[in-house]
Amino acid sequence: MALGRDLAAWRVLLSHRLEAVARADSMRAIREGLLWVLPCLMVSAVFLVLSVVAGVLGLPPAVGDMLAGLHGEISRILPLLIAASIGYMLAIRHQLPRLPVAFLCFVYVALASYQLSGQPRAAATLVLFIAIASPLINVPLMARLMRLRWLQVSRGALVSDNVEDAVNMVVPGIVTAALLAAVLALLQQWSGLAQWSLPMDMVDPDRPYFNAVVLTGMNSLLWFFGIHGYHALQPLFQVLEQAVGWNAIELLTDQVPQYPLNAGLLGAFAFIGGAGGTLSLVVAVLWRVRSPGLRLLAVASLPMALLNVNELLLFGIPLILNPRLLVPFILVPAVNACLALAAVQTGWVPMATVPMPLNAPVVFNAYVSTQGAWSAVALQLALVLLGACIYAPAVRALERHHATTVHLPGLDTTFTRLQEEGSLYAHDPIVVAQQGQARRDDLVARVRRMGDYEFFLEYQPQVSPRTGLCVGCEALLRARDSQGRIQSPGAFLAWLSEAGLMKEVDLWVAAAALRQYRRWRNAGFELPISINVTGPTLMSPAHCQRLVALITPAAGCISIEITEDALAADVAQMRDAIARVHAVGAKVSIDDFGTGYSSLSYLHAFAVDTIKIDRSFVVTSAEPQGARVLEGLLHFCQSLGLGMVVEGVETDEQLQVLPASIDLRVQGWYYSRALAADDLPAFVQQCAQGGAGKVAPVVPTAPAVRPPV
Repeated sequence: MALGRDLAAWRVLLSHRLEAVARADSMRAIREGLLWVLPCLMVSAVFLVLSVVAGVLGLPPAVGDMLAGLHGEISRILPLLIAASIGYMLAIRHQLPRLPVAFLCFVYVALASYQLSGQPRAAATLVLFIAIASPLINVPLMARLMRLRWLQVSRGALVSDNVEDAVNMVVPGIVTAALLAAVLALLQQWSGLAQWSLPMDMVDPDRPYFNAVVLTGMNSLLWFFGIHGYHALQPLFQVLEQAVGWNAIELLTDQVPQYPLNAGLLGAFAFIGGAGGTLSLVVAVLWRVRSPGLRLLAVASLPMALLNVNELLLFGIPLILNPRLLVPFILVPAVNACLALAAVQTGWVPMATVPMPLNAPVVFNAYVSTQGAWSAVALQLALVLLGACIYAPAVRALERHHATTVHLPGLDTTFTRLQEEGSLYAHDPIVVAQQGQARRDDLVARVRRMGDYEFFLEYQPQVSPRTGLCVGCEALLRARDSQGRIQSPGAFLAWLSEAGLMKEVDLWVAAAALRQYRRWRNAGFELPISINVTGPTLMSPAHCQRLVALITPAAGCISIEITEDALAADVAQMRDAIARVHAVGAKVSIDDFGTGYSSLSYLHAFAVDTIKIDRSFVVTSAEPQGARVLEGLLHFCQSLGLGMVVEGVETDEQLQVLPASIDLRVQGWYYSRALAADDLPAFVQQCAQGGAGKVAPVVPTAPAVRPPV
């Protein structure tokens, strides 16, 4: 039990940590900025696919060269677009002029490309890194500089806001650009910059398996945090794409291709369906999951997954920042790449010699990149099924997580937490998903702790000031934890309500009140009991029927109290529920009257018997205006022939404010706190003898209750 609680606490802590990561400005800017470039990447991929198709169809070489050139030109400007997108997102966060900031970030990349032009290998690696990192540093710095009044070039009202914003960005832009230029100038003094060879090492034919695991692992980890792996690792993928061309050249010269690890192999066999080999995830969901929400999401993702695009799955499940899917998300592409390398090195599958983008369609990419080898198609389909087997246990665990069941023995009910797919597409889906996940984990942890609670009822007396007799009581739900400490209702009722368990709680309270009524009656004691019933219970025909069946044996001695927000539901259905309660002789009260919705309109819309005046009216009765409001409200209820219960009376001054001419009941600490069931008969007897708290001795003309025998 202790180990289970520790694991639950660790999961809650992890959820909160991941929520904090998801909410970080830099993480969100990178996610959104890279996603904005996705259409450009798809356009580039289409041009490359068309260039390959042109060659297959025998079109003039100029057509294929033009299409390939368009692909190359778009790829060349991708770092510029990425920097502008991230800068735009950060400008929103820091309340800076958005387009000027985006243009400045664009300039940063151009500046870096120029300064590193003498070191092409280093430029291939660093330019994209600068495109991502420079906005993260420079935009917050620009925001600080913009707040310095002595750096503001324009402050007057003689120019438009647009002109003022643009002019005031000049000095921050100059400062940040100069700092970047200075950093790059210092970097160029490093002698190892010219020998920068990390991208070339990735296609080292002597260690393809190690490099495949490293590359696919880095790609998956980047995507796990919402960073587009292909963009972030662009220098490495550029070399892998070049390796396909080197293989083709060697094949044309009757040499054996030397580079088994290349972009063609990764696109066709490792990233099947996108990062993480998520076409296998789609298959695993359709194969192993029964949840309609997850299955619908998988079906919707399937067409895009066939083009190796998986953003819908990444943000929809969500897979990003989801620790339950991290292991297979890393493992599947790594296993796929290693098995594909083994198939290539054994000669079962030819080495990729035709350039294909990572977004080329499944089956088509395997067939074309290997120059028409059906064995490559067979390998690709086999890897999809193998990946589905790897994903299957995690998918089943994910479904169980989205349908968590916690049994509450104390209330004889069960809490089931269902998936909430709809919240994943509002604003930033990852932030929303992680916030919701942290909240749901909190909810599950709290409800699970309630599984050890002992729930019971206490009864707060209702006393008539005119007679001094105890004429009724309200049953109040209480809980005792495993250490014997009494938990306040505020510590558990709100969470039970959020968990959707209040219908079961209402029925448990009704059953417990009925049992107590029978015990009192068997002991020769009777006292009317009122129980609180929430709106969902009355609005559910099945639960309302069970509630009525529970209170029927009490012959009207168990009544219900409903809150005003419950009355705001369907009027016809609520009227029907109240009629069913009245049919068994029970009365209906409106609880906390005057504090919620349109209270007065309910008095003619629903056939209620009693009004419970909220404690707030009693508290404000210390002021003359508050006293007049309370008195007017009581006279109004009296004119309608309604019973009245005033809640929260704690002092003699509050009691004296109540009009002596009105027959009402008082429920509050002035007379008594909530009592245990065994203590209530003695209190009733004390009232009958004129000694309850500060109640003056009164000789009743007709006992309102039968004292205990």
